[in-house]
Amino acid sequence: MKPLLISLFLIFSITLRSYSQTGKLDLAKESLKQQNSSNNSTTSSSTKVSNNRVKDENPFLEELALFMVKISFGLAYQIGVESYFEKDRNMHSADFSKYPYKEPYLGNYVYKDSTNSETIFRVDIASNFVYESKKLFGNNLSLNLKFARRFDLEVGSLQLFEKVSSSTDNFSLYHAMLNYHRIRTQEFDLWFGLGVNYVANNVNEAGFSYGLGSEWFLNKPLSILVTFNGTTINNRPVNKTRLLLKYYINNFNISTGYEHYSLGVSKIDTYSIGLGASF
Repeated sequence: MKPLLISLFLIFSITLRSYSQTGKLDLAKESLKQQNSSNNSTTSSSTKVSNNRVKDENPFLEELALFMVKISFGLAYQIGVESYFEKDRNMHSADFSKYPYKEPYLGNYVYKDSTNSETIFRVDIASNFVYESKKLFGNNLSLNLKFARRFDLEVGSLQLFEKVSSSTDNFSLYHAMLNYHRIRTQEFDLWFGLGVNYVANNVNEAGFSYGLGSEWFLNKPLSILVTFNGTTINNRPVNKTRLLLKYYINNFNISTGYEHYSLGVSKIDTYSIGLGASF
């Protein structure tokens, strides 16, 4: 009886130990390594057209289809890039400011004519400490190069650490994005972009990513920043969402707010506080 009790105790302690050593970050990495085989068996029910059927070519339908493609492309350009009505407005020739709330300007953009540029490019750097609990915390670092009035190139990394039992686990996510600033007013800046995300830590997988962001300049020296970056790795999400309140002091800023991460099967909600600067 005694050996049986000892064996049961050992099995229980080993099970408990292995359970306690599995944290959110480990679960995230393991889920991203696995192919989510939701048997997308492509039922290639290719409808074979019989040779007896003669394909009728209708010139009118072909012209109509070409016309619809041109209309669709034109509408996409008007909505996503610039409309005809914007070419004579301030937004068309707006330039990046040297930094937000630089007197006498308000936000990220300065209204200037096309011959008098405010700045050729601007570099923004930000580092945010993110905290879910005393066991799970990390750092979100980004470097952003704004150029050509409407574009920015952003690179950065998210490093998360989790204390599990007597060890520390970590999760590393790197990203690069090319963003286009669609709305460029002094009070409001909205952009979208495409890029790539890469997960390290024995996952070693990259995925095409897309993003959307905006910053609303309330009144000197405050603004609200909202961003989303998403990708899919092995059919599982790797998403980052941020909602931050920023306080500007000349070319520096302090930010605080909320950051949410969907990393495979793990959901992480963090408090965020950080520092940033523009040069």
